[in-house]
Amino acid sequence: MITRQQQLLTVPQIAEQFQVTAQTIRNWIDGGALPAVRVGRAFRVRSEDVNALLERASAESRSLATRRDVWTPTTTSLPRRSAQRTLRSVWEGADPELPAKRR
Repeated sequence: MITRQQQLLTVPQIAEQFQVTAQTIRNWIDGGALPAVRVGRAFRVRSEDVNALLERASAESRSLATRRDVWTPTTTSLPRRSAQRTLRSVWEGADPELPAKRR
């Protein structure tokens, strides 16, 4: 009897579980991120390999940036402009004489 841990899953089943397209799963298989076996023209993946992929993805996403609350600002003001900076026109320093008209 095959247990849930030993079950072979199809690409569409895994795609549904991850909420991505079947092509994304095939790319993961081709790239080596997800081990699979070919049965006929289709791939089969052990459910334990899918669980291992989830574990790796979960471990990689535990960085400080993903734990930060995006709704809590880190500063309370807008960046200030430098007081020394003055605005200049794009025409400043340009030659006031227009070029001669071509014929």
